[in-house]
Amino acid sequence: MAETEGTAVLQVQSAGEADMWRQRVPPSGSTTTQGVAPVALVCVRMTEIIDYGRFGERLAQKRSRWELLGEIQREWGYEDPGGEPLVTRAGEAPDYETDEARPIPEALLEWWDFPLNSFAFRPRLYWTHPQWPPTGPDSVGHPPGDEVCVFMAEYQYCNEWGYLASESRLPDPKVVVNTEDGWVTQSRSISEFFLQLALERLPGHFGWSIRVPREDVAGNPAIVERLRASYQELGLLPWQELGADALAYGGPDAMIWHVRGPGAIAIHGRTRDAAIQVADTLGIAWTEEQLDSPKEAPLPVADLDPASFAEGDRDDRLRWTVRSTSAAPTVRTIPDVSGLRGLSGRTSTAADREGTTVVAGDSSGRVHLWATDGTQAADRALHRAPVTAVAYQPVGDDGLVVSGDADGVLRYWLTRQDPLRAAFDRRRSPVTALAAVTFENGPVVAAAWADGLVRIWDLLTNCVADLPLGTGIESLALCPEGSLHVTTAQGTAELQLDLGRLWPTRELRQRLDEIAWGSLWAGRGPAHEVPGLIADVASEDEDTAQAAVKSLYELLAYRGTASPSAAVHAVPFLVERMLIPTNRARNTLLLLIADIADGRGEAREAVQEALPSLLHLQDDENSSIRWAAAELVRNCGDPE
Repeated sequence: MAETEGTAVLQVQSAGEADMWRQRVPPSGSTTTQGVAPVALVCVRMTEIIDYGRFGERLAQKRSRWELLGEIQREWGYEDPGGEPLVTRAGEAPDYETDEARPIPEALLEWWDFPLNSFAFRPRLYWTHPQWPPTGPDSVGHPPGDEVCVFMAEYQYCNEWGYLASESRLPDPKVVVNTEDGWVTQSRSISEFFLQLALERLPGHFGWSIRVPREDVAGNPAIVERLRASYQELGLLPWQELGADALAYGGPDAMIWHVRGPGAIAIHGRTRDAAIQVADTLGIAWTEEQLDSPKEAPLPVADLDPASFAEGDRDDRLRWTVRSTSAAPTVRTIPDVSGLRGLSGRTSTAADREGTTVVAGDSSGRVHLWATDGTQAADRALHRAPVTAVAYQPVGDDGLVVSGDADGVLRYWLTRQDPLRAAFDRRRSPVTALAAVTFENGPVVAAAWADGLVRIWDLLTNCVADLPLGTGIESLALCPEGSLHVTTAQGTAELQLDLGRLWPTRELRQRLDEIAWGSLWAGRGPAHEVPGLIADVASEDEDTAQAAVKSLYELLAYRGTASPSAAVHAVPFLVERMLIPTNRARNTLLLLIADIADGRGEAREAVQEALPSLLHLQDDENSSIRWAAAELVRNCGDPE
């Protein structure tokens, strides 16, 4: 695999909001969907070692704390996911108006409005509740002679953080937290608190971690002695939460949290080697099972050659065939509208095939839409990087707008509705081209990134296919009859798409969509997740297929008790997948079917009806499948 220089970052995958077509969107950056082509990945090597033992120097610099917070987020792997924040001041209290008698410190307002606020975009990274507007404590009293204005609380409200009402007119007052000893100072300022909160949460999520239990530390005091001798404190006050009183230390690419007392130690490294180096320095014996890998893996970046096509070329999976090539790139005429002529910082322009609408993006991240009579239909701030590609496609009485930017973020919206808050997709490479069209079966979007990957979505079913076509793609065009035109500096190639091979689970997803899964019950409530998981069982990626079966176990298999209603409708699809010899999860899938039969009710009856079609698996060449088939027969009773 190729190796490139640069600071490694872990791609954040944000959960998509309700799709405008089918009330769901493909998971941002998903590489686990059926139809994804195998591509070479780039191993990114950390070339800059950051010594957090010198963090106190950064903390003492006279500069914006929000700038430092942004640096810390990036250093530990958080990336701006694009789209709109999930948590906002207006969303928390839509009708709130500031009260001059109880002013809000400027720093708290600045945090809410910080455009790279990882809490606002991914609050589950923090496991805390924001409190807006700040209010009094929920479960404890105020300190003597003053009041606390709480703005953040631990999930169970065991700890609440706030500022003193007597200091509310200060721009950046200290933060206090309730402990067993009463209210104590947590951070020297609000801005320092949010920096400290990120340092406490993000390394454990994005880093390599080794955790040393309290009893191990107490039984070997030399560990703490070596910690103090080998590493510097970060310069922050002890973190107070859930009875812990923890100091943070820093080293090369590593942070160490020690609960004083003595208490437990948590080691977090930006790299695997950094975490191991700390453990070895402290004299901690560890095993591979104790070394936790990052909870989010980097999304792949394709390592591809420049795109090159010759007539008759085809994909190794027959998803496309080059029908023709031309030396001159295809140029689509853009209608001349007055708004377009006067748009400052224009970076990209497109129009629909009929030339009824013009869409443009600019260097500030805004997307503009005009009718050809010059009437401006929309002007929206959708991106935090220059817009690098746009596309427009009429859809019935509506219009579909797609835009991509230099950070690799895709946004789309139907013009009669608000854009999806979450990014439609995101990859760690700039978007270079976009296209949209309506095929006979519905709307389709294609995108190209600078690393050479082209991704094509069927929006009605959320099927997606990745085509590693190569770098240097300057524009894309989709034709209604099912072809893709790819333009590079060398010319344009027309690729005829085989839609069946491009989206092999499309027909399955259509049949799944005929069932009102939201009205059915699964293990954790309404069965919204079930159809997507069944489709994932059909994935050509074994890890994806196996993970889907595991999740379906939790939702559908209730051994010894009545199965949830969703299991009845899921059984025929599961049996169908089991009868496909190339399915990558057949061993665990058959056990799932067998365990559904071990329950009671209609789901068991559905498995019994399908049993004759599965009996031949008792003679399968795979021993695990033979064993699972025996379990199935036993749970269903006499096959006669």
